[in-house]
Amino acid sequence: MSLVKTKTRRVKFWWRLTLAYSQKYKWYLVLILIGLVLIGAFISWILPDISEKNTINIGYVGNYTLETLPPEALTLATKTLVAVDNNGRPVPSLASHWTISPDGKTYVIFLKDNLKWHDDTPVNARDITIAINNVEINALNNQAIEFKLPNPISSFLLALDKPVFKSKTFYGTSNYRITHIDQVDDRVTKISLVPSSANLPKVNVKFYPGETQALTALKVGDIKTGTFTSAQEVENWPNLNVNKQADNEKIITIFFNNNDELLSSKDLRQALIYSINRTEFDGETANSPIAPNNWAYNSAVKKYEYNTGKARELIANAQVKGKTITLSYIPSYRAIAEKVKKDWTAVGINVVLKEESQVPKNYQAFLTINQLSPDPDQYALWHSSQAKTNITGYKNVKIDKLLEDARSTQDEKEREALYADFQRFLVEDAPAAFLYHPFKYQISYKNVQRLLAKLPKD
Repeated sequence: MSLVKTKTRRVKFWWRLTLAYSQKYKWYLVLILIGLVLIGAFISWILPDISEKNTINIGYVGNYTLETLPPEALTLATKTLVAVDNNGRPVPSLASHWTISPDGKTYVIFLKDNLKWHDDTPVNARDITIAINNVEINALNNQAIEFKLPNPISSFLLALDKPVFKSKTFYGTSNYRITHIDQVDDRVTKISLVPSSANLPKVNVKFYPGETQALTALKVGDIKTGTFTSAQEVENWPNLNVNKQADNEKIITIFFNNNDELLSSKDLRQALIYSINRTEFDGETANSPIAPNNWAYNSAVKKYEYNTGKARELIANAQVKGKTITLSYIPSYRAIAEKVKKDWTAVGINVVLKEESQVPKNYQAFLTINQLSPDPDQYALWHSSQAKTNITGYKNVKIDKLLEDARSTQDEKEREALYADFQRFLVEDAPAAFLYHPFKYQISYKNVQRLLAKLPKD
């Protein structure tokens, strides 16, 4: 019992002593408490803001796995064996040069000297893993890689425009090193990169399943820059820069089913193209299936200028006035489909719109976006033997021969002449309507322009 009383007296003593000191030094204690709160606020709020001032968050649209990441999202981390210039020609990157066998089936790529991975080890040809279907790949020595093709394909070098990492790692060769990759299931959501120099900003590459989500992230500041197909919602924001340019790698196209009872008529296909006022679209008018900046582009192809009189004349020749055409379209192109319907209706064609989630097996006309390769080779899309990818069912012996010859020769002048004829005959036949190259909008916050200017351009 006495032991309990003793402990109680001690507790009371220390409690009274604490109260006495609290009363005597209460202002000091208040100041200390305020100081701790301010330090906590600095750590939790201010410090992250300071560190973020030297970080750029870049947004990309799309669902990607580690195996399908877009090359442009990895350019800061590593380089490719072969790059592509603005005109679609292959140029050296990690490669110093290459040789091509006389039969066009064997390519040997030679690496530049003194290349190093991010772990500071030399780049060895045996460390490089590239997967290309139906191609035999061998490292001949530390500096050379051999590629053996079953058939000659003059555009093969462009297949080497892929990010190169050290085997089984994400060690690359550029100014930035990948430190972490965030994933939800198999989907990549974020790539964190740190620079090799203190003068460069940190970079986070963030991925969003759709453009709506990416634009929302831009609005709230989760990303500071990104490329979008439209800028209407933010183009007047005073704190943003919006740069617009035509995306020549894409063409908004209406593919015609050349086996359809109505659309097998060349006159009708041409009439449908003449009747579309392409100057009203958000992009630059396309006249060929090959981009206007490409080395093989033929500017002398037939131009289908907006001409309703010519369209009506051809419709009369085809004897299809009053007939109905179903225009299928991918969901995001509803507004474009409505515009085309209006133009076709104006020249006497009845139009039914039909939304499709993918390329339909059976259709009459299909509005979609066509992704162009840097190389002018379009064998898969127009050669009559390519039943799975030639979605128009277009067959032309002359076009087949031009495509075959153009992809089997290495002489650029000869290829240029062959592709000039290919474009001329194809556009005249009108198996599809090449509408326009859509604008793309690079949107960035003005307060990160200084950091963006520091990013390597290669």
